[in-house]
Amino acid sequence: MLKVILGVITAATVLFVPALVMIGVGLFVNPALMDAELCRTSTLTVGDTIPNSLTATTTAGATMTLDHTQLGRAATIISVGTRTAGVGTNGVLIALMAALTESRLRMLANTTAYPKSEGYVHDGDGSDHDSLGLFQMRPAAGWGSVARLMDPDYQAAAFYGGPAGPNHGSPRGLLDIPNWDSLSLGAAAQAVEVSAFPGRYTAFEPVARSILSALTGPAPTDGAQATESVCSMLSGNAQQLAQTLVEAHTKGTFTTLVPAMYTQEIEATANGTVTTKCQVDTRVLQMLVLVLNKFGRLGISDLGRRCLGSSLDCPSSPHCHIPDLAVDFTSVGGQVLNGAVPAPHP
Repeated sequence: MLKVILGVITAATVLFVPALVMIGVGLFVNPALMDAELCRTSTLTVGDTIPNSLTATTTAGATMTLDHTQLGRAATIISVGTRTAGVGTNGVLIALMAALTESRLRMLANTTAYPKSEGYVHDGDGSDHDSLGLFQMRPAAGWGSVARLMDPDYQAAAFYGGPAGPNHGSPRGLLDIPNWDSLSLGAAAQAVEVSAFPGRYTAFEPVARSILSALTGPAPTDGAQATESVCSMLSGNAQQLAQTLVEAHTKGTFTTLVPAMYTQEIEATANGTVTTKCQVDTRVLQMLVLVLNKFGRLGISDLGRRCLGSSLDCPSSPHCHIPDLAVDFTSVGGQVLNGAVPAPHP
């Protein structure tokens, strides 16, 4: 029996790390390890040239064009994120989504609440309570002084927060939110911003991804940076990820051993009709899409036992005590994984 954890996928190779948990046939996907080793490696680099403009479309179908100044603000957010330990690509995307929502990536003064804010470099004048800057942070809420909040680097550092953040956990930056990386990108942005309109952030995810792709240049060729490029283009939306798998299933490149596994878990997620007990962890869906994109074909045999009501090998199987993070692979790239055949390497 093949008993390993598929821990890391890079654009160049597949690395099978020492097993932390053993199971039977196939592979146990460890998305937490994937997240730590793959999607939270801060190797993004802003290119030397900021584009004059960028046009992108929100999830609602609205087209927006960002100018050179707005893209320069985005470059600041990305640069601060790469210098902040623990942020990674998803953290940068969350920050971009928040700033797009709050200010359309503009450093906003607020001359009504703080007349002196006009004396600082700014891109426009806002009027939402006493909010200032890219992330519309409020001095009255403890985010900092007017002088500090009119500094885009400070605003970005405050949004990310964490041990090195200027706000020292109060108010909470992204890194101060428990398990922020298990939330959807939009929910994580809301956890920091605490907006009265929490559903707004998700609409800007495709715009944020377009910005990240444009400002960090073409996909680099060395292994570590290529890994970051893969993650930056990977959706954090479960429904979008499932839709990718549905398209592959239609083409015959993604298969499940049990039809109900596909219809009740993957297809239902793609359609937005999945039940609570059949929900698949977004990180598992990300891993499935990463493998599919890398090798072109993928087959799985065990996923979401709570949904299907299976108790095979319980209680010892990881499918029983950590069902949200367990999936067995039966084939990758058209090659059967049965323990007798070594895992495929390109």
